[in-house]
Amino acid sequence: MALKRVFAGFYTRYDGKPIFVVRVLKDIDTGESIVVCKDASFSKEDNEHYYLIRYTSFCEQVEVDGVLRDKYVRQTRREIDEGTVREVYEDGFPEPKSKPFTYVDDEYAERAIRCSRTYYEYAKDICENYRMDLRRYKLIRERKQYIGVSNREAYQAMCEDLAFAQQSLKTVLNDYANLFRKRFSEGLSIRKAADAMQQNRGVIERRQAALYRAFAQLLQQRDEADGVYRLMQKTEYNQRDIEDLLE
Repeated sequence: MALKRVFAGFYTRYDGKPIFVVRVLKDIDTGESIVVCKDASFSKEDNEHYYLIRYTSFCEQVEVDGVLRDKYVRQTRREIDEGTVREVYEDGFPEPKSKPFTYVDDEYAERAIRCSRTYYEYAKDICENYRMDLRRYKLIRERKQYIGVSNREAYQAMCEDLAFAQQSLKTVLNDYANLFRKRFSEGLSIRKAADAMQQNRGVIERRQAALYRAFAQLLQQRDEADGVYRLMQKTEYNQRDIEDLLE
């Protein structure tokens, strides 16, 4: 069997499972090549472990519906994002020598504003995009053009959510301010935030979930006080449209 060259980057297993290949190492006793990888499904809280795959196993083919296919297929169109680079580097792995990591200019990526279906999702969305939204805000102010948002309405919504998060952290959510700063202002991973705060990872995960719940409650209270529904509309028709259709 001819062995193919394996690069650092994203691959998809024959059954659709995405993985991120970090690098190829050699077994010190046998000299056998070993592929170091991690799950690339990116359920962030469950994506800290690394896995080893024998090089020969990685390069082999498997039969799927009577057809031989490569066990792992490289995803050349998927760029390596900055978050993945940071996590891998923090764990002690260097950048690949054959090809440098490709950084995505995330400020310019289109930002979907207020597309959450629940207030918990809404709170999580604001927190996880906080750092990048601040960068978008600064660029928009500097360059006098919309960057990462489609129009003035989306820009104003982003600014409103940023301001509300900042004000909430100074008042009702002040107990979570340090966690928020480590995770979402500085962009540390769960593990790195736990180290910085001298807590174990489980405590940080539970505190983060509690932050989302508390923030979600504030977002709902804001909507009720303002008489504005800021979640994704459940239907394209409002109540009057529905009543008209039923007549």
